[in-house]
Amino acid sequence: MPSSRDIKRKISSIGKTQQITKAMKMVAAAKLRKVQQTALQFRPYMEKFEEVIKYLSEYTPPQDNKFLFLRDVKTAEIVVVASDKGLCGGFNHNITKETEALVKSLSSKNISVSITVIGKKIHDYFHFKGIEIKHFYTGILKNEAKFNDAKKIMSIAIEDFIDEKTDEVYIIYNKFVNMLIQKPTVKKVLPISFEEEDGSKQKYEKFTFEPSKEAVLEKLLLKYVHMSLYDSFLESLAGEYAARMLAMEAATKNAQDMIKKLTLFYNKARQAAITKELIEITTSIEAMK
Repeated sequence: MPSSRDIKRKISSIGKTQQITKAMKMVAAAKLRKVQQTALQFRPYMEKFEEVIKYLSEYTPPQDNKFLFLRDVKTAEIVVVASDKGLCGGFNHNITKETEALVKSLSSKNISVSITVIGKKIHDYFHFKGIEIKHFYTGILKNEAKFNDAKKIMSIAIEDFIDEKTDEVYIIYNKFVNMLIQKPTVKKVLPISFEEEDGSKQKYEKFTFEPSKEAVLEKLLLKYVHMSLYDSFLESLAGEYAARMLAMEAATKNAQDMIKKLTLFYNKARQAAITKELIEITTSIEAMK
């Protein structure tokens, strides 16, 4: 049985750990408020952007636009968005599962897959598994999501797609649903395709597009691909902070429970030691009579 001193030392150690997890929770909560607001404000803009592209794409035959044309798929690129740090529950694990499932699905169709990784934790996992990584970026989502970073990364994927080195491009990220849920999401960004929705066409019939609908669409499609990765940055960053906040809250609670149990164990051990000493004193007194 450990001594009272050892138990007391362990209680002190766990208490210090609890202070750290509590501080990390507060930091994550503060960062989450800012990122969450940006992510939620960006969603309506992205939705309207997609509506306009859907409308304009109806006037452009897919074979006339390199971003819309569907060709035989022989190669695909997956852009994986995750975090550089751990201590955020199953945030990164869910992304790895989704990525491995997509790789398996594409490989079963004899499609060659290349992977671009944003986030050190996923990179370390794939490196350990022996999975080849085409491009790797770290520090991109350290504090905030930047559109220029998304544009820089996607420009490489777009160039490979235009040169027909890649036939499809996917983005995998955690979509921020709420404080408790971050949903692993797979989005195909190239070639661009949308599901038809009733009523979307009538909304934009009254607008005039200059110099032409085709020319405007050409510019919007390129920006849409860049924005898709930027949107995944915002969603992933909000999801990461939410997951980390919950993980640190659970760790703080577990530390508190351990302290309570050890304190009870410490009191029992101290009482047992006192009782033992009293028995020894009483026995000594009786022996001296």
